Amino acid sequence: MIRRCAFVVLAAILALSLSAQEPGRVVPSIKFAPVGRVQLKPGESKKVELDFRIANEFHVNSHKPHSELLIPTSLNIPVSQMFKSKTSVGVASVQYPAGEDMSFPFAPDEKLSVYSGDFSITAVVKTSPEATVGDYPISGELRFQACDRSACYPPRAIPVKFTVSVTGK
Repeated sequence: MIRRCAFVVLAAILALSLSAQEPGRVVPSIKFAPVGRVQLKPGESKKVELDFRIANEFHVNSHKPHSELLIPTSLNIPVSQMFKSKTSVGVASVQYPAGEDMSFPFAPDEKLSVYSGDFSITAVVKTSPEATVGDYPISGELRFQACDRSACYPPRAIPVKFTVSVTGK
């Protein structure tokens, strides 16, 4: 009998914790659109548009939210894939779009800087003059916190991947 009661209590705690993590039992999502072939010659650089779509009814904080308490949307590329040496291919810089100022029922007098719908982040990809011909995978993650009109959800990250092809000189 004690085991059965303990199991019921454990099951109730688990159910409550799961529902607390997912208000409304909806999981917000952002989709990353595939990137077409990125071709560069040694020594070149190119802007690559990384396109994202936020599910309807959701928004995410922009890269520069108005409050330091809010989690910014950020594209994280490992240091090993950032442009830094004579023979490297990598991301030299990242440019974020401006957010849209919006207010919501949970803070009607406050404007939040957010992304909603479709948005693009620009990655500047660069090759060194000594880069060798071949394909170089670039991967990272987009980290964000999504909210709807009444609640915010736990922060998440989605993978971001594309390939840079270095062609002959």
